[in-house]
Amino acid sequence: MPKALRSAAEAAGFGVAAALAASVFLSGPVRHGVFLGLAAAWLGSSASAAWLFWAKGVSLMAFWWAFGGGMALRAAVLAALAAVVWKAPASEAAAVLVSYAVGVAVMLLIEYRQIKL
Repeated sequence: MPKALRSAAEAAGFGVAAALAASVFLSGPVRHGVFLGLAAAWLGSSASAAWLFWAKGVSLMAFWWAFGGGMALRAAVLAALAAVVWKAPASEAAAVLVSYAVGVAVMLLIEYRQIKL
């Protein structure tokens, strides 16, 4: 299995496990906020990982541009999520943003574990 797919599959496994835990312990809009944050984290992480694995085969400069682009992508997704939950109740907004931040942190570790310079 290509490393980009393996990385995406492992990150999806974490996301599903976290979503299942959220569905057991949380309810209502907070649970949906956790789902949204985790889904956004997985999409951003998977896109960034695919970009990194592609760029690694091109050149070291392309790799570092992809690394910076992946970080910018994550920041843009965070800003978009913050805009979406701007008027939402505090508990729902916190659920979205915290689940995104934790999801990105864990998925970043999963993603970078697959990359060897």
